[in-house]
Amino acid sequence: MLPSLFRRRLGRRALGSAAVVAATLAAAVVGAGSAAAAPTQCREVSFPVRLAALSGSIHGTLCAPPEARTLQILVHGHSYNRSYWDSPYEPERYSYVRRATEHGYATLAIDRIGTGTSWRPPSVATTLDANVDTVGQVVEAVARGEVGGFEHLVLVGHSYGTLTAYGVAGDPRAGRHLDAVVATGGSHGIDYAYAGLAYFPFVRPAVTDPAFADRAPDPAYVVAAPGKHNVFVNAANTDPALLELNEGALKDTGTLEELATLGTHTVQNLTPLRSSAPVNIPILAINGAEDPFFCGPPLAADCSSGEALARYERPFFGPDAQVEGVVLPGTGHGFAIERTAPIAYDAMLDFVDRHVGV
Repeated sequence: MLPSLFRRRLGRRALGSAAVVAATLAAAVVGAGSAAAAPTQCREVSFPVRLAALSGSIHGTLCAPPEARTLQILVHGHSYNRSYWDSPYEPERYSYVRRATEHGYATLAIDRIGTGTSWRPPSVATTLDANVDTVGQVVEAVARGEVGGFEHLVLVGHSYGTLTAYGVAGDPRAGRHLDAVVATGGSHGIDYAYAGLAYFPFVRPAVTDPAFADRAPDPAYVVAAPGKHNVFVNAANTDPALLELNEGALKDTGTLEELATLGTHTVQNLTPLRSSAPVNIPILAINGAEDPFFCGPPLAADCSSGEALARYERPFFGPDAQVEGVVLPGTGHGFAIERTAPIAYDAMLDFVDRHVGV
C-alpha cells in the first residue's frame, strides 16, 4: 500500500478506437506470473498504421500471462524506445514489464513511430499529432482483438508518451476503448525555459552519430549528444550501470518536429480547446519530485505532493474523471531508470488494481 502522503483521488466515466495487426515471431518465456499458473509468453507484434498517404508499421512486444484480461499498452518518451519499460539491467527491480506481468497483467510495449524497429516516416510527418494518430490506431487494433481478446485496456505513457496518451484518450475513436490512463513523467504544463536550456541545444542530427546514422531518413531526425541523455534522470538517484545504459541501449532517435510540436500540446491543453476535456476515466499522474521538465510552477505542474499534482491536473479532464497523483521523492524525469522505480511500479499497479482489475 502507498503512504497516504502520495495519493489523491478525485471524480469518473470511460472512452477510445483504428488499425490492423500482424503478429509475428513466437516467444520468450520471461518468468512465472505470481497470479498465473503458467509462464508468461512474449512475442513480437506489428501494427500497420497510416498517416495520410504514408504507411508503415508500429512494432512492439506483447507479454501475456495465461488468462490475462487486462492489457497495459506502454508508450515511451522522446529519445527512448520500448526498452525503457523493460530494462535488461536488474529486471527484477527496474522492468515494469516484468512487474506487471508477474502481477497478472498483459503488457504491450511499443516503439513509437520514428524509434526502435518501428516505421520512421519523414521527419516532417513525425509530429505530436502523428504520434497520437498512430498510437490511437494501435489502441483500435487491440480493441478489435487483433492480438488477443482482452477485456480491458489501460494506456500507460512516459513523458512524450504521456502527452501522446492524453491525445489518444481525448479522441473519441480510440479513447472510447480505454478503461484508464497512467500518465508518468509528464503533465499538462511544461517548463519550456528549462527544456530550452538543458536539452534542446544538445540534440544533434542522428546521421552524424555512427550508432544511428543508418536509421535516420533525414537530417531532422535527432539524438542526444554523447553525455547529454542523462539530463533526464537524477544522477544521485541512479545506479551508475543504468547511467551508462541510458547513454547506450535505451537511447534512440526522435525528430525536431516532435519537439517543435510540443507547442501543440500547450495550445490544445492550456487553452479553451482542452483536448483532454472529454476524458472521464480514471487518471493516475506520477512525477518525480525533482523532474525539472514537468514540475515547477508557474510553467509546469505543482509536484510538492501527490495531492498537489492531482489538484493541478484535475481541471484538464472531464467532470467524471477520477484523478490521482503520486510524487516520487528524490526522483528525476526518467523514474523507471532510477532507484525509486519500485515505488512507482507499486503505485501504478495499485491504481490499476483498484480501478480496472487484473
